[in-house]
Amino acid sequence: MIRRIASFLIGASLVAAALAALDFGWLQLDTRVAQSVGTQNQSVSNVVQARPLSLVCPGAAFVEASKSSLSAKFRQLGTSQISINQNGVAEVQSSTAQVTVSANPGSGATAQGSSLLNATQTQSLHAVPDATSAGANGLISTECQRPSSDFWFVGADTSVGRQSLLVVTNSSNVNATFDLELFGESGAIQAAGMQGLSVASGATLVLPLAAFAPSNPALTIHLASQGGAVAPWVQQKTVRGTVSAGIDLISPLSGAGLLQVVPGLDVYGSKAAAAIRKINPDYGDLEPVLRVFAPKDASDSAQTIEVTVLVSGINAKTFGTVVRQNITAGQTTDIPISGLADGQYSAVVTAQKPLFAAMRVSRSSVDQARVLKPVGSDFTWIASSEPITTNRTIVAPDLGSTQLNLVNPNASENTVSLTVNGSPKTLLMAANSLSSILLKPGSLLTISASSPIFANLTTVEDAGISSLKILDSKNLGGTVSVSLR
Repeated sequence: MIRRIASFLIGASLVAAALAALDFGWLQLDTRVAQSVGTQNQSVSNVVQARPLSLVCPGAAFVEASKSSLSAKFRQLGTSQISINQNGVAEVQSSTAQVTVSANPGSGATAQGSSLLNATQTQSLHAVPDATSAGANGLISTECQRPSSDFWFVGADTSVGRQSLLVVTNSSNVNATFDLELFGESGAIQAAGMQGLSVASGATLVLPLAAFAPSNPALTIHLASQGGAVAPWVQQKTVRGTVSAGIDLISPLSGAGLLQVVPGLDVYGSKAAAAIRKINPDYGDLEPVLRVFAPKDASDSAQTIEVTVLVSGINAKTFGTVVRQNITAGQTTDIPISGLADGQYSAVVTAQKPLFAAMRVSRSSVDQARVLKPVGSDFTWIASSEPITTNRTIVAPDLGSTQLNLVNPNASENTVSLTVNGSPKTLLMAANSLSSILLKPGSLLTISASSPIFANLTTVEDAGISSLKILDSKNLGGTVSVSLR
């Protein structure tokens, strides 16, 4: 049987070969073979919705819970007032602990951003020393933050009588770890324990920066987290001997740039402060100072950067100044801004390389003797502002006296649109000018401009001062293409 099949196959092959060799003329044979290997995968576009917008507020100020420098325990003292815009409705809450404020995207809600949700907090603190704490005095304001993973700060100081606390809140459902980089006046600071720091889900870590960089008067901080997104701040406090002389919550900076604009420099009590500085060097930080930091670019050998600071006054009585100084990339540099009389100013900083910038402004009593007492002076670090064109909304603090500060650094006029408590107003700002508007406590403010405008809020109360950026927090969605196999 096998031989018959083999003979048949051989015979069939010979016949096929013979047919291929003949030229029939009228017969055409198509020797191509069609093969179907498979079909091309089709990609499908899916719209990914942004996460609901939530902001984290740090709560009341932290003071020592133990006199032991090894325990590093802290407690929150007093009550913070949280001012919230919730889709065009202003409200105020009070809290000692951290608070997470979430958007309520009901009917007619706007897209994500400050018009949907914005929150800030303010605290007037007058705490006398007790068994565990040196006390604290000052007006504290900061922005409630959208949790993220990368942050930069300038403004910390760990020299004698100065306390810097890094406050990191993890409001997510997973644990977070983060790494720190610290840069002082001489460059990067090498210290053990700055890598792999952990914050449990729902917890807050309070970390004294002096543990890594003691006796350092000028620090820049870079925080990068993994796992859960976090919300950090730096609490800065001044104590001169036994006198509590100011406290501030420093928020992260928006980003490095060739142009940095710092509005709302409110100088008050300058004569009394100058007289005291001559007698006691420990009061030297009552003088305004601009702190800058340019990240070091490993691919660029030119590490010296020229910085120009133009300080402008709001009227003829407030003469500004121009300062030019070379700085070194990777080093934190303080540039004193001396000779400013009482009044309102702005600073425009330009540089050859992107840098971060913030300015420390002190507010002192006009009574020299009172400056030496706990409630006689305060300070705030005023961060560079984000450029504003489209609508941004914020609620002014419901205490003290608050001003909206505007800077138009453009070479042409700028039309600024304002809505305060439902009343619209148009402000035409001249080229290279600044302006300020007094707001009633708790005012709901919306601002936009025809070309980039820079703005912030400053709040004062007696000898206390604080500042707020006008943020526009958003979680981003998008479209993702997915190919199925």
